[in-house]
Formats: sequence, C-alpha cells, structure tokens
Amino acid sequence: MRTLLLFDGIGSTNENLLPALRGLHSAPENSAFFQAAFDAFDEVAAYLDPPARARLSPDGSALRQWLGAPGGVPAGSVAAGICVHLYQACHLQPARGHPDGAVGALGHSIGLPAAILAGLRLRRTDEFLGVATALLRLVAVSLVRAHELDGGPVPDADAVARYLTRGHRGDGPGPMAALSGVPRAELHAMVAAFNGSGSALTVGLTNSPGSHVLSGLPVELLAFYFAHEPRLGRVGVSWAFLPSTIPFHSPRLAPAARRVDDDRRFIGPLPAGDQLRLPVYATDGPRNLQGSPDLVAEFLAQVLLRPIEWELAARHAVSDAAVDRVVDFGPGPSARRFTRECLDGVGRRLRFEPVRQFSRPGR
Repeated sequence: MRTLLLFDGIGSTNENLLPALRGLHSAPENSAFFQAAFDAFDEVAAYLDPPARARLSPDGSALRQWLGAPGGVPAGSVAAGICVHLYQACHLQPARGHPDGAVGALGHSIGLPAAILAGLRLRRTDEFLGVATALLRLVAVSLVRAHELDGGPVPDADAVARYLTRGHRGDGPGPMAALSGVPRAELHAMVAAFNGSGSALTVGLTNSPGSHVLSGLPVELLAFYFAHEPRLGRVGVSWAFLPSTIPFHSPRLAPAARRVDDDRRFIGPLPAGDQLRLPVYATDGPRNLQGSPDLVAEFLAQVLLRPIEWELAARHAVSDAAVDRVVDFGPGPSARRFTRECLDGVGRRLRFEPVRQFSRPGR
C-alpha cells in the first residue's frame, strides 16, 4: 500500500504523552536514543545564557529528570515541543522498522522535524542519532528564542474574570485560540476588520474548512472575543484559548527566527531538501520540500511564521503521492482528525492506522 507518514503537533498533546515517553524510555532497545537526547538537551542548557536557560527549564531540571518518576514536564510550549519531537523520533529509529510502502511524510507544525527525519530514511544508527539530535537542538533553541520575545501587555484582570464567567472550556487568555463553526471567508473578514484598529491577529492555522486557530497577543485575542461575542456564542460555534505559550504561525515571531540564524553553528548542520528520499510536504501550500535548499529556514517559516493551510497540504500530499493508507505517528489525534475532515468528498478511500502496528522493537 502507498503510505503517508503523518506527524501531529503540540496542539493535541495530553496527559498520556509523558507516560508514553516514560514507557519508551524504559525499553532497553531505546537506551542509545534517549542517552543521545539527554546529552543534546544538556548541550542546549549549557549553550544558553541563564535567562534563556530558565525558558528551557524554569526549575533547572534536565530532560532525564522530566522522564523520571515522580517528576514531570514543565508547563509551556518549550517542553511540549521537545517531548513531541522525542516521541515521534523514537518511533523512527532504524531498528524499530518503518511502515512498508512509505511514499511521503507530512508534519503538523512541530511535527515537521519528525517528517523530515522520516523523509531522510536513514539506515545507520549513528547517522540517525546525529540528525535526530540536531533537530532536537533546533526545536529547543527555536522555542526558547520565541519565548524570549516581549509578550505584550497583560490582559486586564476584570476582562479575564468576565471571560471566565462565560464557562468556556480550555485555559484563560493566551496567545492562541481555537474556534470552529465560522466559515473561513467570514473569519478572515472579521480578523481584517478587527486589525484595522491597529491589532495584528493572524489566522495562524486553517486545520479544516470549519476549524481555525488565531494567533496574537492575549490581550488582542480577548478583545476580539468580546468584540464578536454574539457571533461566537451561537449554536454550533466554539471558542477556546489553547495552552500554547507563544503565538505559533505568526509574523510576531520573526525576531525569534532571525535570532535562531545566529544559533545555527551550535545547532549543527542539517541535510538539504535534495537529500530527502521521500517527499516531505509543506503545510503553507501544495509543495514538496525536496526542492528546498535550507530545511532549517523551512522549519522556522512553517513552525513559527507562516499560517498552516492543512486542507491544501493534505489534499496535495494524498494526490501527489497517490496515497491509500495513512500511518499516524501521533502523539495526539488532531492531525489525523483534521486530515479526515479535509479529505471528505475527494473520492479517495484511505486507511488510517497507528504507528504501533508497525513498530518492531529490538529487531
């Protein structure tokens, strides 16, 4: 079967991720992988200055401590992004066995590094660990740099209290908010009108025809909610702030992306697109990264700066590679669900299967 490898992002990570990582860590066949990851994390901590190091791990704990009982993972997008990459990369180790018939890879936001790793199809363990740890350094440093940016004014306490009385699911005001039930064209018009007063909200993710995520300053997102509360309160419409601690897929993160350019020597070299043995599909439009000369620049653009157009990306990947099966590497269900929704009505039947069916530890 012609198989697309699918990698989820941070958005749907949940309480099951840490137990799953601990389970992988406890398996003897994964010891070399996790030792390399622990060493890479320690290198990042040593490279960063003290304020930046506190963004990596506020309590100073190391990655090996995150996976040790009874400790836990620090809250925020830095730790979440690192854990998502570890989970996905661990399943891609050469010795674990890969799905047969793989013809392409697609990663949702922070899932892009794993999609790149899958697309390289590295067979030697030393080569694999070298690229996987360089990608881990890229993920960690990029998210730290994004968190170093000024988060803007803090939302008014009375406004926050008024919002919380509405009984919405999810967290209080943050830099990203998910909404569904508003058509794409209408939402873009609402955002454009709101930005006319000087704000800079972005429709950062179009996950499916009716599912979007807005990115921006928390104070602006809260003001947007109150400005459109009658529309957002209708039956069939949902709104929820996400636990993300930075506005992914927003031009507000451009200074962070520029800063990461200065960190490239530490991150280490990564292959160019022409070294990908499988097509790895972009999420900002229908294109294949095998033609990209700089995959670090692609990471910074697609994870930090550019909006996700998941319907365009998913449809292009499935049609371009003539896919009839999708193997989902998780860790959450969102990318799989969005892909199903975006492919409704395209006339192609796809099988969706979890990666665990194909993992062969120790072989």
